[in-house]
Amino acid sequence: MSDTASEAGESTSSGAGKELSKDQLKVLRDAFNAFDKEKTGSIPTDVVGTILELLGHKLSEEELDEVIEEYDEDESGQLEFEEFVALASNYVEPEEDYEALRKELREVFMMYDKDAKGYLPVEEFKAILRELDGAVPEEELDDIVDEIDADGSGTVDFEEFMEVMTADYYA
Repeated sequence: MSDTASEAGESTSSGAGKELSKDQLKVLRDAFNAFDKEKTGSIPTDVVGTILELLGHKLSEEELDEVIEEYDEDESGQLEFEEFVALASNYVEPEEDYEALRKELREVFMMYDKDAKGYLPVEEFKAILRELDGAVPEEELDDIVDEIDADGSGTVDFEEFMEVMTADYYA
């Protein structure tokens, strides 16, 4: 008697897709908040691909366009959190949780920490943020770095990297 309600399309948390655990919703909320820079309750559809990549899913441009068209019902170019959850729930693995995201982000961090020093120079970290969202003003990048590099080391360690990527520093 296994419970397969999530396969039936029923979900109390997203209205579509798979039913999500509290941890999965936290991962999605954190990812959403990281890209909802103006705190408007919506994110531009052009960052959805980046978020899905952070969650371990790389979609082709065509696939991404189809998915966004399906979930951006008002064609506003923005996804509200509920629309984002409905979309992303199709890509979150059942066992996906905060620890899985942490592991994935560690792999990303290690890709940039080529010398395995355990930290990234702030300029390299800012380059990563620019790559994720080229529209972030330099002043905002400086503010983010100032906030997470509280010790003034000029470097970003994994925990600081994790804070930004999961938006825990906004809490």
